[in-house]
Amino acid sequence: MSSVAGQIPAAQGGKGLAAFFTDSVRTSLLPSKSLWEKFFNTKKKASIAENIPPRTGPFLDMSKTGPKLSSVPPKQNLLQICPPEVVFRGFVAHEVSEMVVSLVNKDKLPEVVRISMESSPYFQLACSNNAYRVVMPGVPAHVRIRFTPGKGKDYSHKLICTTARERIVVPIQAIGAPAILEFPDQLDFSECPVKHSSQKTLLVRNVSKRAARYQLSTQSPFSVVPATGTVGAVDTVQVTVGFHALMTGDYLGSLCCKTGEESSLTELHAEAVELNIGLSTNFVAVQTTFISMSNHKTMFIENRSNVTAHFQWKAFPTEEGENREKRRQCRFLRPWSEKSQENLTEEETSESEMGSCEDHTARLSNKVLEEIAKVQQDPMLFSDDIFFIEPVEGEIGPNSSAEIKVTFKPTEALEYRSVAYCNISGCESRLPLCLRGHGKGPLVELNCCTLNLGNVSVNTPHVREVSSRTWDGS
Repeated sequence: MSSVAGQIPAAQGGKGLAAFFTDSVRTSLLPSKSLWEKFFNTKKKASIAENIPPRTGPFLDMSKTGPKLSSVPPKQNLLQICPPEVVFRGFVAHEVSEMVVSLVNKDKLPEVVRISMESSPYFQLACSNNAYRVVMPGVPAHVRIRFTPGKGKDYSHKLICTTARERIVVPIQAIGAPAILEFPDQLDFSECPVKHSSQKTLLVRNVSKRAARYQLSTQSPFSVVPATGTVGAVDTVQVTVGFHALMTGDYLGSLCCKTGEESSLTELHAEAVELNIGLSTNFVAVQTTFISMSNHKTMFIENRSNVTAHFQWKAFPTEEGENREKRRQCRFLRPWSEKSQENLTEEETSESEMGSCEDHTARLSNKVLEEIAKVQQDPMLFSDDIFFIEPVEGEIGPNSSAEIKVTFKPTEALEYRSVAYCNISGCESRLPLCLRGHGKGPLVELNCCTLNLGNVSVNTPHVREVSSRTWDGS
């Protein structure tokens, strides 16, 4: 089978399904790997926390707010904060957690440190705020930080330690459990009828203890609903993935799920195949029919598959032909709109109220836009003045057939030909049905072959009646 846009043969280059996602997984992971990555990142942050350098501010003169006990040059960083970043993990909502920050004075003289923290409903100091602590050389001073979370989300704050020569900011982070949605690594539709909508429903579970806002996206011919939403903690949501291909072949795609900065990919695969559906005949010849009379003939659409098929009788053999006709009709409407606006402008220039002209122009433009919308939404069903097909669209149940009636109504004594195209879900190409009929005029026969007028006088009128017999097919 040949590949098309959005369609990649599974055996192309011998790489199979995995080859299609080589570039994608560089930025997004499979759901199972994404769960491990989130867990690993949390542990990694804990392992590198001790290597974060302290955030030192500019020199501050504290001679007015406290004694200056150190005589060491100000370029040296003599107050060490351990850990340099405070991280709360695995916390439970509304439960108090504590962590200890140690202040180590590397100088030979005592150091006066002011401990402060901005007001917060979640973070507090166990000691008084803006309190001064005298940190002795070699003897660590401990500062306790209390954290009371409101919900299972992320929080941030900062602890400020100020000495005579520096201002050190200690970041405080509270990392809640990341929002994790359980998606399968792969979703295989297997074989699906071409030009038929196939769906698979996923029950997605939020395995985290916090609400998850998600955004889903995929590529044609795959689709997904709902595309966005929110799943509560330890809750589930139904996601429907659809597949609707217009051509046969293997199709590969991906379902991308984004929850904030995290994203994961689910591999999608489907194969579009044709069903055993066809016409009982591709040629219908209606017997000779008199003008103004009608005649009909029947044929069948046979569905020998296990899937309900939808059919429509179309006027064009391909969808591309329909689109070209729609574009032609839209181009015809636009010049008519411009010409009408020019004529309307000339007629309205004599009016004193310019708003009236603008209103008419706006109404005309809206009318043209409405006509263009009608053209674009037109299904382009089969329509003919001589041949009529009933029903023009419908559904055929599994392993059954639909009776189609073709009616012929000639208007002249001519031979008529036409072609209707049956667009059926499960068939890649539209099936042609050739129509032919012959129109016949009335037959007239005189009651005599010869008319003898006898002896007729000059300039004398002479009248004889001749009767005729007509066969009009009744």
